Order: sequence, then structure tokens, then C-alpha cells
Amino acid sequence: MSSTGTITSLGLGSGLQLQSMLDQLRQADEAPITNMQTQVSGEQQQINEFNNLDQAFLGIKSQALTLNLQSTFIKRDISVGPEGVLSATVSDGADIGTHQITVSQLATASLWQGGGVSAANTVINSSGASQTFSYHVGTGATISVSVPNGTTLQGLADLINQSAGNAGVMASVINDGSATPYHLALKANATGETSRIYIDTQLPNYALTELQGASGASLNAQVTVDGVTYQRGGNTNISDIINGVNLTLLKPGTSSISISSSTSDLESTILSMVDGFNSAIKTLKTDTGYSSNGTPGIFTANSTVRGLTAQFQALLATQINTGGTIKSMYDLGLSVAQDGTISIDKPTLENALANNFNDVQTFFLGKTGVTGFASQLDSSLGNITQAGTGVLALEQNAAQSRITQLNQEINDATARLNEKYDTLTRQYAQLDSFMGTMKSLSSYLTAQFNAFTNTNNNSQTG
Repeated sequence: MSSTGTITSLGLGSGLQLQSMLDQLRQADEAPITNMQTQVSGEQQQINEFNNLDQAFLGIKSQALTLNLQSTFIKRDISVGPEGVLSATVSDGADIGTHQITVSQLATASLWQGGGVSAANTVINSSGASQTFSYHVGTGATISVSVPNGTTLQGLADLINQSAGNAGVMASVINDGSATPYHLALKANATGETSRIYIDTQLPNYALTELQGASGASLNAQVTVDGVTYQRGGNTNISDIINGVNLTLLKPGTSSISISSSTSDLESTILSMVDGFNSAIKTLKTDTGYSSNGTPGIFTANSTVRGLTAQFQALLATQINTGGTIKSMYDLGLSVAQDGTISIDKPTLENALANNFNDVQTFFLGKTGVTGFASQLDSSLGNITQAGTGVLALEQNAAQSRITQLNQEINDATARLNEKYDTLTRQYAQLDSFMGTMKSLSSYLTAQFNAFTNTNNNSQTG
């Protein structure tokens, strides 16, 4: 409360509790202002609760938006069995189904090997002049390697590897443990026919023989999918046989892959949406009802907020013409308790996702001429939560306008009271001063009267 007009010595002259009287009068006059301040506090609490509701509804809207996206329904799972023959990954949108796969042969790298010698430093060109070793890979150009006189087996491997034109091969000297254990091995860096090594010119005294791919044997992987045989140059990242599936071949054998809709994330989104609705309905029930002792909730008198619960329950009961067995949230296991709260039966939901996935997708996404449930839900929640123009925003704006008006009325009333009590304080000060003067005069006259009386009595006695 304002202390305007307070004089600490007020009442000193008269001996009366003038300041206390003024304070009590002002307290009574400030009662309407106190009431308005209480109203401001109540309106601010409503704004805060509108914000809480808005955040809750936006959370539900986020789930509805997810369920309104085609991408939510194209996630896929893949299983392989028996394992060990191949592994596989799947991309979103891959065709659902099962495929029988037989791996007849893995892709291998072209390999040539030379004859055995006793040591890695055995000289393989002792002709007295340079010789030429040449090869090409696949359809590539011929690479010629000059082999000087006196070159050893290890020296030839080094010359091939260090050649500026090396066409993707690796030469090495291996020890097979035999009587003449050292051989030159020439192997392609990549698998498949496109990396097959062709030797164009052999050294006169050291020839290489084709081991992998000999006699025209294919270096490609051979895999049969659903009765059709394919050849591929590698064993990994085979993504051009089954749409959306990436295969890795591990060993010859027979296996199968099964591609199905991935429902775990979808199930979690639906359950989260229902949980969000249930939490919001419970909050609305508290805000618009009465407590056990009869105290009204913060929005009990607000018909707009009271109507949201019924609006949500009606929305959750929306029927969608899917053309199948799933037409409403109730078909997914939704139920409503007597107190208005909702829940969803998880086994019923999982059964619908497993056996009626296309109907579930149509229910949420809709189809030509039919608006899906998720779109309707997103639109309805948008009307409630839209910044500036939504139902909650309009209610908040109205509450803020009432706060602004009340604050102005409080300021005006306080200014009037300050002015009134400034005037009263001055008047009481004048009264106090006058009464103090009269009190002094009374004391003086009393003293004079007593002195006169005493003098008179003394004269008579004498």
C-alpha cells in the first residue's frame, strides 16, 4: 500500500491516534484495489495454464503430423534365414515379400602363379639383356614392364608393383613350403571378370600359369534369385537385383530373405499420441471440474475450454472410409473409461499392424477422395494451437486484455486514493496543530485560573 501523506508525528499535538485512523480508513478504501489485484493474479494463472495446454496439444499435433507422412509407413524390416550364406539390408519403400536365393559361386580375383625356385633372390633373367613382361586387366591397355638382366624373382615382383602403369594388380613372392617353395603370384586387386588378368608376354625362363579363372572359369559371383541367375563382379553391395535390398554374399548355399513393414516406430507413435490425448483429457478434467471439497478448477467457468474434452472424444471416434476393416481408432484398440480418460489395447493394435497394415495406412493417410484421420487430427489441433488465431491464443489474448484493463483501473484507483489521502493527511495535520494549540491554551488558562484562585484565597485568609 502507498504511504503517500504519512507524517510520523501526526497526532503528537492532539494526543489522538490520527495516523492509525488514516491507515485504517485507507485499508478499507483499498479493498476494491486488492480485489482487482487478485483478479490480475487469477488471469495470469489462466494464461500460464493456457500455455501448458498449448504445449500438451502441440505434442499431440506432432504425433499426428508424423502419422500424416507417407514416409512413416514405408519403413521396412528384413530377415535372412538360414544365416551364413548371405546378409542383407533394406531401404525404406522396398517391395514387401519373400525371395529365395541360391549362391552358386562367390566372386574371386584373377590369380596367376609362376614356377617354384629355391630362393626369392633367384635370378630369373640371366640372358645378358633386358626382357619384357607385359599384361593387361580386363579390356584395359597393355602394361609393359622392362626386366633388366640379373633381375631376381623378388625384383620382378617389385618392378610390377612399382610400375607407373600398374593396372590394379599386386605381385608377391610366396613360400609354399615345397622343395622349390618360392613362386611369383600375380593377383588382381578386385574380383570379377572385369578385373581378369591377361598375360601378353611371358619371360622366356619364367612363365606364370593361370590358377583362378583358368580354362575360362568365371570369376564372377553367381547368384540365383527367385529362379533367375545373375552374375556380379563382387560379393558386397549388390543392390541391383532386388529393389531396395543390398546383398552381401558370404558362401555358396541356399537361403531366403523376407521383407516386411517395420511397425515398431509406427506403434510407438500411435501409443504416444493416445497417451498425449489421455494426459490432456485428465488436465482438462481438473481445470474445468471441481475438487473433492467443491473448489472450482481454473477454467470451470470457461465454456470454450470445457468444450475441448468433448471435441477430442468426438474426434477420436471419427470414422474413415478405408474400404477395409480398420475404420476408426476403436478398431486399433481405443477405449474410453467412464471418467472420460482413454487407453489403447496394445495387443489389438499390434494385431491390426501385423494383419491389416494397408487398412491402418489408409486410415491415417486417407486415399483419393477420403481425408485420413491424421490429417483431420492435425487440422483440428491446428485450429486450437495456431499462434495468434487459434482457440488457446484467442483465450490468452482475452485474458491479457483483461489484465491490461485491470492494471489501468488499479493505477487510476491508486492515484485517486493517493490524492485523497494526501489531502486528508494535510487536513489531519492542520487539525492536530489546531488541537495542539487549543490544548496549550487550555493549559495556560487553567494555570492562570489556578493562580488567581490561590491568590484570592490567600487574601481572604490574611
